[in-house]
Amino acid sequence: MSSPSLSSLLPILIIAAVLALMGFAILRSRKSRHEAWKALAARHEWTFTETKGALEVQGLHHGRQLSLLTEQREGGKHRHTAAVLRLDLGDVLGRSLLLEPESLEDTFLELFGGKGEEVGDAALDLKRISPEVRALLRAPEVARHLLELRASYASFSIVAGMLEAELRGFPETLEALEAGVLPALGLANALYTARQQLPGRTSV
Repeated sequence: MSSPSLSSLLPILIIAAVLALMGFAILRSRKSRHEAWKALAARHEWTFTETKGALEVQGLHHGRQLSLLTEQREGGKHRHTAAVLRLDLGDVLGRSLLLEPESLEDTFLELFGGKGEEVGDAALDLKRISPEVRALLRAPEVARHLLELRASYASFSIVAGMLEAELRGFPETLEALEAGVLPALGLANALYTARQQLPGRTSV
């Protein structure tokens, strides 16, 4: 029996080489992602864990729980790995507020974009929120950060004092992770500052 010629083995060798390169690229990407998430945690003195490929960073912001983690989510007919940020805003907005930009559609821009004030006020009235929370949401810096959240994230919501946001794409670098958490932290900072400035308030 004659041995296989080099020409007959060449396609197999090419396929093996391509698979090896793909495997190397995947391992390199996972290592880079791991290091970026670990660096984010270290920079903010948060904690980092990785369990079966799932990444999570946990910590505190203004004494409130924050977490950034990977989740499997449905997107049409496909599943994808998403980076999801959750930040407890405490009672600064109350626990009855439900704010979802998708449900407000164009009213969201009227509400926080400085236009259509009467329409915006009516939308807030429908939320049955307190005058204090209404004043906070209409504070210029808070409104600006809410608009930034809508522009920065694939989706976000505030339900019962919990901000949840899905980052656009998947952050692979420390810079991308920082850019992903910054809008949420900015909103929290703006809320606490605006609350301190309300009449009769001296602290959060």
